Amino acid sequence: MITIRNSILDKIQQIQEPIGENSDLMKRLFRVSSNQMGALLFLEGLTNRESIEQVILPWIFKETHETHTEKTIVGSCPISELQHITTSDQAVRGLLSGNTVLIVEKVPGYFLLGIEKWEHRTPHIPLIESSIKGPQEAFVESMAVNVSLIRRFIKSPQLSVENMTIGKLSETKVTIMYIDGIVQEEIVQIVRERIQKIELDVILSASNIEHWIEDDQWSPFPLVRTSERPDVTVSSLMEGKVAILTENSPLSLSVPFTFFDSLQNMDDYYEKWHIGSLFRMVRLFALLISVLLPGLYIALSHYNPGLIPTELLMSMIAAVTNVPLLLFFELILMEIAIEIFREAGLRLPKPVGQTIGIVGGIVIGEAAVTANLISPATLLVVALTAMASYSAPVYSLAHSFRLMRFGLILSAGLLGLYGYLLGLLMMIGHLVSLQSFGVPYLTPMAPARIKDWVDLVIIFPIRKRLHRPSRYRFSSRKS
Repeated sequence: MITIRNSILDKIQQIQEPIGENSDLMKRLFRVSSNQMGALLFLEGLTNRESIEQVILPWIFKETHETHTEKTIVGSCPISELQHITTSDQAVRGLLSGNTVLIVEKVPGYFLLGIEKWEHRTPHIPLIESSIKGPQEAFVESMAVNVSLIRRFIKSPQLSVENMTIGKLSETKVTIMYIDGIVQEEIVQIVRERIQKIELDVILSASNIEHWIEDDQWSPFPLVRTSERPDVTVSSLMEGKVAILTENSPLSLSVPFTFFDSLQNMDDYYEKWHIGSLFRMVRLFALLISVLLPGLYIALSHYNPGLIPTELLMSMIAAVTNVPLLLFFELILMEIAIEIFREAGLRLPKPVGQTIGIVGGIVIGEAAVTANLISPATLLVVALTAMASYSAPVYSLAHSFRLMRFGLILSAGLLGLYGYLLGLLMMIGHLVSLQSFGVPYLTPMAPARIKDWVDLVIIFPIRKRLHRPSRYRFSSRKS
């Protein structure tokens, strides 16, 4: 029987050669009532063994005297997802994806039974983007679960779902979602092309795709929206954006993404428009403080003290009389210390990380002031800046502002107020030059689109926001 080309053992060998002698490869040889030999192959941990034992095996051993053919197998199989393939390469790919391979003697090719079982978490409360009035569910690592979370919000046939496979070794499934009739087809096409050009061996997270498809890889600002909340992704789809879900990643990507999108929080829309507008203005003011305050403090204190009120200036001079370091180095050292404490709080276990934050923020800061290593004004500026930086609704934007803050501190320390303004102009110029999938990054301010200002800084009443924003229109500029 081994010498026969289409024999069971020959087909098993063709599948096993690329995989090798792996202990998790399960093989089950059998003989059916029609006196035909058969085999089941699956990988332990990727396949639902209960379905094999309770559904597949009883169906295989069902009494019959008819010879099994492709037509009889397809017609009688109790599994809804059944695919007949012709090559061993396809069988290996299906096996590694969690399918069960069925081989029947005298029947050409292989059958893939879709009874995979992936271990995954159940949707839980969002950890990064916490919500008060919004849905208390977050994406998980299962693609099927994530797609179902979005379909629960949008029960429309216009919602399109496209699957792609990337990664030379991982063969990770990526899903593109958009709403026909709302999204611009040019944006969808750009998303498809950029994903198809990804040349990574393994896709570990949605962040790998984010960094590959963004327009400017040298820019520190986020050009792709990442979110763990289904309601945020649904809101993006309704505005005409494209959502990207990645297998084994609890994050969704949404494009295009603009600077003013990064200032908006989904919870703003769950409050009355007066309260939501107040929250957004406070958040914008806090973000400006986190970027502008330290550099302005250095520029005025070092080079332009005449612009500081006299009483405040005399108080600052008295506070730094016994401090041996220059104000510039005080601020830099404190900013570095804050970054160290932040990293330590993130990497350590949660209870210990909270303790490190309290000790670093209160005890060490107070001890440094008492020992005259830093001035109270510097400590206040650094603490206020650190607290303001946490107000960014998009996690990536906080990192960008942190980097810009160091750049403005350095330029202010070297050239004073002129250097500070020069650095600020360079940052604004960089923002103006950016695009996200053909959409200018500072739209609807630059270029100005007055109709979209109803949802910019001040949120207008919901009856005034019935039209979808026009800022996500594809631009003819190079994308």
